[in-house]
Amino acid sequence: MTASNLDNESAKTFSDRIKNLEKILAKLESDWPQSNNHLQRWRQTLTTLNDLRSSFSLPVTCIGSVKSGKSTLINTLAGADLLPTGAGITTSFPTTVSAGRSFSAHIELQPEAAINEMFTRALSLLFNDDLDNHRLSLFEAADRLQINDLLNNYQRCGPLTRHGIFNESYRLLHNLVNGSEKVVEAYHTKQLDFTINDPGDQRYRLFIRDETLSPYLIGIRIKAPLKLLPPYLALRDLPGLDTPNPSHQSAIVQQLGESPALIYVISSRIGLRQADYQLLEHLRELGLEERLLFVINLDLDEHHNKNELESMINRCSDELRELGFTQPVYAFSALALFWSRPEILTRLNSTCRQRFTMWQDEEEKLAISAANANRFLARLSDLGKNEATTALLLHSEKRLQQIVGNTLRLIENQLTRLSGEGDALSSDLNQHHANRHKVDAVLKESERIITGICNDVEKYGFSSVTGWLNDKGRNSLHKHLSRIIDSYHPPLELLPEKSRNPLTPVRIIDHHFQLTVPAQLRERVVIETVSFMESLHREINTRLLSGCTPLFIICENFTGQESIKPEDLALPIKIEGEIPEFTLSSKAEERFAIIDKIRDLAVLWSTKIVRFKHHRPLGEEYSLQLKKATLKELPRWLTNYREQLKYAFLRHHLKECRELISTFFIDLTASTEIALELSAQFTGDSRLTTAAKIEELKKTETLLGELRNPGIMP
Repeated sequence: MTASNLDNESAKTFSDRIKNLEKILAKLESDWPQSNNHLQRWRQTLTTLNDLRSSFSLPVTCIGSVKSGKSTLINTLAGADLLPTGAGITTSFPTTVSAGRSFSAHIELQPEAAINEMFTRALSLLFNDDLDNHRLSLFEAADRLQINDLLNNYQRCGPLTRHGIFNESYRLLHNLVNGSEKVVEAYHTKQLDFTINDPGDQRYRLFIRDETLSPYLIGIRIKAPLKLLPPYLALRDLPGLDTPNPSHQSAIVQQLGESPALIYVISSRIGLRQADYQLLEHLRELGLEERLLFVINLDLDEHHNKNELESMINRCSDELRELGFTQPVYAFSALALFWSRPEILTRLNSTCRQRFTMWQDEEEKLAISAANANRFLARLSDLGKNEATTALLLHSEKRLQQIVGNTLRLIENQLTRLSGEGDALSSDLNQHHANRHKVDAVLKESERIITGICNDVEKYGFSSVTGWLNDKGRNSLHKHLSRIIDSYHPPLELLPEKSRNPLTPVRIIDHHFQLTVPAQLRERVVIETVSFMESLHREINTRLLSGCTPLFIICENFTGQESIKPEDLALPIKIEGEIPEFTLSSKAEERFAIIDKIRDLAVLWSTKIVRFKHHRPLGEEYSLQLKKATLKELPRWLTNYREQLKYAFLRHHLKECRELISTFFIDLTASTEIALELSAQFTGDSRLTTAAKIEELKKTETLLGELRNPGIMP
């Protein structure tokens, strides 16, 4: 079967074929209870394939500046008013919209322990001297009032910015306190994972647009019957990349790395701004340039005629080319496309309907918008048929055809036995035992070879991870992280000239360091890890396939299946699971952090003569000590991260590979094994006459032949 044929097959057709095959296997289980182990395992595989096929979606992320029209574009493609739009920042948390039979909005909140940890850390950073070890609760009204008083005093007594960066601890604490009143009931009832099925229930919109709720969220996933999107595409809406809230940045970077395509939305009211230049350059540095699709969201009210509209489109296109982006640019009005749907138009208020009517009189502008919209929708349709989707469909189809082939071989063996062509198996008990030993020997040898292959691949994977993290070359992860630490510049201008508390300069420098450097280190580690693991995964698959050659030879000689080829082996499409977080501290380190600071301060005072000789102030000297200590700890952090990658992440994937390979080769010999088991019971089978059994098996064989796809497995 070609990729095009697979793409054209609907999910419903595949599901129907799964159901038909499950019915056949259930019937065989009833007739041949002695073969249930294999048949039940095949049925379980069918259930897994159906779930994987039905839930698969390819994430496409909408990005751009604040108020560029990302949410409106997603509503347009969905054909429904799903995401909030309007004045101000309307998206405060990444939201995924995918296809579903009916509307549902799934909200998942952070565990209470994680919220308490964030709350305690932010509270100690800001008000450690004001609390006197008194523990406050985020979900108690009286405690929230006390924290609000502290926040108000903090805002009145000092600046909220450092080097133009909003104080993250203040913002986080402010959002946690104000958002807690809206989620306190969910945490009291332990209902942190819930689904809203009524599209009129506005609570899910509150979670999307209310910034104070963003610290509490793990994810927001919306499903609805999508009107314009291909079935395998899901759209992600992110906060504007130039949002003033830096807490969104880590979530945004993670989403960008997971998406094979990025739609960059530009508002025609403003065009490309300096912020866009910086954002596009940052995306290029992250290696995401090739994934970008550019959409100019046209504001038809802003441009009075066709010439003004074309001038804006040409200006943006020229500026993108000057920046080095040669991708096609799609310029259309998402709002006009949205309102043109009859079911949406009938619900518009009088003002919106009047605007839409005015646009109808401007045929030239609408023609430009419609033509570009059609080009964009065609591009999305092609995207739904990309290599990742094709790989998934091929993988599921191969496994389905493998089960069909195994079942057919089982039936053929049974027919041969019933027809007298398998007399050697059914009449000679000694021959039966000899064949039984042959099957056992093949399975044992296969397991030995598989164990050796997988052990070698595991050693290669572990050594590759170790070598990658131990590499100290110019472009290695170690050097990238070292450069980030070395390039840190302390905010010396924030240090007071005089202070009664000698720890004040140390606290300021340490707080600023913790706000800036760890986030940059984690971002770089995520980017480099994704790139490394992709190349490692390709090499692992290659080694597994090449190592399985002896097994294919054994199975060809044993089963006589000349059509078995190495490429028929269904290996995993991707490494599943989340990459472990690169952590820079532990609870024990935080507990003794103040002791370390006092020790560092004593060292600084003891070397004050050297410091004055070099004309370095206390803050600069502490910054140097802090960077030295961080660089000294870097090998230990990388060692810990290596163990997480090897044992918590890579080993799980290698175990999955081994199970898939073992299942594949066990299935190849399973039909012969079952035939041997059945041969000893032939004479005592009184449930059906031989003729009736043959007739029944031939009918089942015909049904299986209809499910077989000759393009996948001859």
